[in-house]
Parts: sequence; structure tokens; C-alpha cells
Amino acid sequence: MGLVGTFDLFVKFPEIQQLLYGVCLTITAIALVVFLSNFFLKTILTDAFQVVPSGLVTAIVYSVLTVVTSVTLLNRFGVDVAAILTTSAIVGAVVGLSMQSTLGSIIAGMSMSAEPLLRIGSAIRFENRTITIEQKTWRHVVGRRLDNIRVIIPNSMLANMPILVLPEDGPTRFDVFVHLPPDVPPQRVTDLLSEAFTDMEHLDATRAVMVTPIETQPELDSIRYRIRLWARIYSQVTILEGETLRRAWYVLDRAGIRQPRHNLYDTLTWIGVSDAALEKYMRDVGILERKGQAKNNIKQYRFAPGEVLHFPLSQRGRNMIVVSGQVTEGATPYFNPIEHGRSARPHLPTMHVQKMSKAAIVRKVADRLAIDTGPIAEKLVRDAMKSFVDLDATLTILAENIPDAARRKAFLATTQSWITAQTVQDKRQVVSLALDAAGRVCPSPELQAVSEVLAVTFIRQDPTP
Repeated sequence: MGLVGTFDLFVKFPEIQQLLYGVCLTITAIALVVFLSNFFLKTILTDAFQVVPSGLVTAIVYSVLTVVTSVTLLNRFGVDVAAILTTSAIVGAVVGLSMQSTLGSIIAGMSMSAEPLLRIGSAIRFENRTITIEQKTWRHVVGRRLDNIRVIIPNSMLANMPILVLPEDGPTRFDVFVHLPPDVPPQRVTDLLSEAFTDMEHLDATRAVMVTPIETQPELDSIRYRIRLWARIYSQVTILEGETLRRAWYVLDRAGIRQPRHNLYDTLTWIGVSDAALEKYMRDVGILERKGQAKNNIKQYRFAPGEVLHFPLSQRGRNMIVVSGQVTEGATPYFNPIEHGRSARPHLPTMHVQKMSKAAIVRKVADRLAIDTGPIAEKLVRDAMKSFVDLDATLTILAENIPDAARRKAFLATTQSWITAQTVQDKRQVVSLALDAAGRVCPSPELQAVSEVLAVTFIRQDPTP
């Protein structure tokens, strides 16, 4: 009997000997369970297979070893283990049938916990929606969709379907489709659209834009083209799909290519402002001195918001003026932080479609001001808007209502970040078009559209008598 029998302890008290014997075996069994569990979880799983066990896996390992050790101890003490196992099997079958779905989720959770790709922060595609995993439990996975709605997905459902895991540290590919007339040469479409998205900061400029015809549709009198691009961050794909179509429309419109329309609708298209009206406008603003100086040589081009103003090679050497819309000078391309060794998930600039309206900015300013001034912030903002000049000046006026200098500075720093500073080009300024270092025809300095822009190119000439 081990230590008790070796030293003949408590010979006159056999009950105490049995008790001490049982205590020693129990302590030995507990130590064995702890040792084997740590060996399996740390040495084998973590060190050898580089798998971090979840809480569920740890609990199962300890439970299995505890059951095996307990059965061994009971058998050692002369307990009929077979009867206990028979009864346990019957009870287990009943419980298993009643908890079939729950047990399925538990088993699926065990297999998923060992999958290194599915971790907190990973993004997956589930039912055609992008979901970011926020929590993993033994029964389900909690995620958040891009529209900020939380989703609870049972582990058994994830285990029985293919899961698309989106890249966290690299670009995501997406496709956009357009229909164009069959009489337009496909190579011309490819040349136009492959260069149309180079200034979109949210796209990976290090990968080629692939534009290919994939299907002819005689019933629609069109050819279906696929535009394949790469988004730097997967969460921007939904917005970029719409922005790609917007940009493609303007690029094709400047080239005189219109998308096919159903034969039930009229075939009239936008023909622009008449040359006579444009020439009159340029005389009114002092660009032209006499009537007929730009006769029959005016070309009109429309640009999408955020697009850099590039023109066809035929416009080299001509004059250009912005007739409507706003542009900003010195358009600077956004350098990919991945190429410069910084974060793989950069803070990209806000796209035009994501920008807040002035009403939304004023609402946020009032909410932010209420933190420092209380409920009176609503009245302060309404009074300031009565003498509104621009948002930046209004913020300065509102900040004067905050007595503490540090809090006033914090208020201005926060609210001014909501305003996109733009150096708006004077519409009356005439610039010349020339080739840049990349062989593109553009004004100097380079201009980028803030809103939809209508630009006109022309050549001054003396009117014929």
C-alpha cells in the first residue's frame, strides 16, 4: 500500500490506512492529469504544430483525461465500472439525441478552433456578404457586416459549407461589367479603360487593370466587357464597384462611346452646350475679345468627381477652361504605403461618394460642441449659421464659446478634420494643355475634379472677315 504499507503506519487502524491510500492515489491521478494535459496542449499543439488551443479544446482534453483516470481509480477500489458505463451509455444516447444540433456545433467549434485562418479579425464571405469575425465561442461565431449589423453564425453551419477567407494583408480582386456597342473596336475599349483608373487611390496601382470582352449579346446589340481590378482593402470593394462604373461612363463619354439603350427608349444622347453659347460665355468672362475667335474648334469633355483632368492626344497645344464644376490644383497621386514599408491596411482618403454633406457636417459639429458647452450648443450653431460664410470660419466662431484653451484647440482639431480643404481653380483661368512625363495630355499645374466638371478646349483664332 505504498507509503502506508512500507512504514507500517496505522497498523491498528486499517480504516485510516485505506483512507490515506485513497488520498495518495487521488493526488497522483490529479498530478498525472495536469502533466498529460500540459504536455498535449503546450508541447504537442502549441510548440510542435503552432496551434493555440481554445478554451473549448482545453476543457475537452482535461475532461477526457479526468474521466479515464476516474474510471481507473474506481476499478482500483473495486467498483463495478461496467455497470456505470452501461448506465452512462444509455443516458448519453438520450442526451445526444436531444442535443444533436448543439453537439454538432461543439464538434464543429473544435475543428474550427484549430484552423489558423479563422481568427478574431478575419473577414469571410457568408451568404454573399462580407463579415468580420469579432468573437468565437463553442457554439457560434459572432461577426459584423459592412453595414454594421452583427451576425451570429452557428459553427455547424460554417463547418458544412465552403468559407471564403478574404486577405487581411493584401489586395482583393473584384470585377465590374459594362455593355458597349458592337461596332466599337474591343482594343479601343481596352486602351481607354485600362488607363482610366490610375488615379483612384483605393485601387492597387501595382496590378494591371484587365479589360476583356467576354460575351456577345445580339439581342441587346452589345458586347459585354469585364473590368478586373484590385482593391487595397476588401471593405472598399462594394463602393469601388459603383465608383468604377461612374468613372467608366465619363471616360467612354469623352471618347464618344455610349452604352446601348433598349429599343423601346429614344436614342437621344447628351449633346452638350452649343458652341455659340460657350463662345458667348467666354466673351462675357473676358477670355475671348471678339466673336468668332473660337469658331468651330470647341471641344467639350466631362469628368467624374475625383478624376484627374487628362485629355486625348489630339488636344495637345490647345487652351482649356473649366466651364462648370470645381477642380483643385496640384493633384497628387496617393502612394501605396505597402511599397514604403508601412502598414498593410493604410488610412486611405475619403472617396467623393463617402463625403458628408454640409448639413451632416453641421449636425456633427453641434454634437461635438455639446460635449464642451452642453445643450446650448444647438442654439450656438443656429446663430452662427445665420451669418455663414464658410465652414472653417464658422468653426472658429463656435470655438470662442469654449472657455478652456485646451478643449477649444481639441474642438477645432476634431471638427476641421471633417472639412476637406480644396484650392478651387478659378473658372475664368485659361491654361494650356501639354504632355507630362508619362506622355499624357493635361494642364499645368495638374487639376483634379472635386465635383462633376465640364471642361472646354479651344484655340484662339482671328475671325475671318
